[in-house]
Amino acid sequence: MKAAFLYGAGDLRVQQVADPVPGPGEATIEIHASGVCPSDIRGYTGAKSYASPWTPGHEIAGTVTQLGPQVEGTWRVGDRVVVDWRGVCGTCRQCRRGAANFCESVVKHPIAGFAEFTKMPVGQLRLIPDPVSFEAASFCEPLACVLNAHRSVPMPLAADVLVIGAGPIGLLHTQVAARRGARVIVTDRIASRLEVARSVGAHDVVLAGDDGGAGEVRALTDGYGPDAVVVTVGHPAAIRSALAMAAKNATVNLFAGTHPKGTVELDPDIPHYEQVSINGSHDFSPHDFSTALRLLQFGMVQTDPLVSHRFGLDGIAEAFETTRSQAGLKSLITA
Repeated sequence: MKAAFLYGAGDLRVQQVADPVPGPGEATIEIHASGVCPSDIRGYTGAKSYASPWTPGHEIAGTVTQLGPQVEGTWRVGDRVVVDWRGVCGTCRQCRRGAANFCESVVKHPIAGFAEFTKMPVGQLRLIPDPVSFEAASFCEPLACVLNAHRSVPMPLAADVLVIGAGPIGLLHTQVAARRGARVIVTDRIASRLEVARSVGAHDVVLAGDDGGAGEVRALTDGYGPDAVVVTVGHPAAIRSALAMAAKNATVNLFAGTHPKGTVELDPDIPHYEQVSINGSHDFSPHDFSTALRLLQFGMVQTDPLVSHRFGLDGIAEAFETTRSQAGLKSLITA
């Protein structure tokens, strides 16, 4: 089969390798859609180092082509599946306290999603319902991360919610917040992204200038600021903007990690006198992953408007460059 290998910063090659053979309890999957994630780009640019060469890609959907021995359940060749790459134990302290995203015995199964085939334990697979396309199913992993964040962000009906950043993740947050009954405001520095934000449910959009759009956001909220802010841009300036705009008693969720790493000075009077809560979120639980698939199944989250580019596996270097340069929105590798 063909598979992409990252040898170092900017050095992404497609090579011929042996087809994966499923072991006990595993299935081989032909990959039909695989999303390019910002974490893939950090490896590609050298912002994060990995043992090289390696095959990136973890947002995948495809078809079961082979079953290994000792596969239990009703799995069949031909099943349409989406892959959850995080295997949690369910018995450690974190899992038992409802924080499986911090499982102490987690197995991060190497999906190697930018390839023609991969293999995975069947316990990490979800059947894709008939209405859901392979492309839509490939959004399950990032959407699951979004759902994990929303558990810690209060959103009463008609609350003013600000999403900072209208990239693919910000647009998923926009849709989930709107489904929760919020009035959603989205800011970004790229006007074309704001057009998509409005099309997927944003009630107001703001082209962020040097102040991050603070003046306009406050005007849209009668001078009070938003009741909740989700920061999907990994930059200290975006975090500072969120804290400056948040209303009294608001919640600020730091969804994105900061890359490159940086620090933010915090005025302790903001959480104290303004009673602003600051939290974060990391990865997802198995239930988040399953819930994400249900949102896609029943059309509660739309993914087609988020896909701006599609490439074959041989065009993966162009896909990475497209995502790195923020041209368009989501890039998918499709077959």
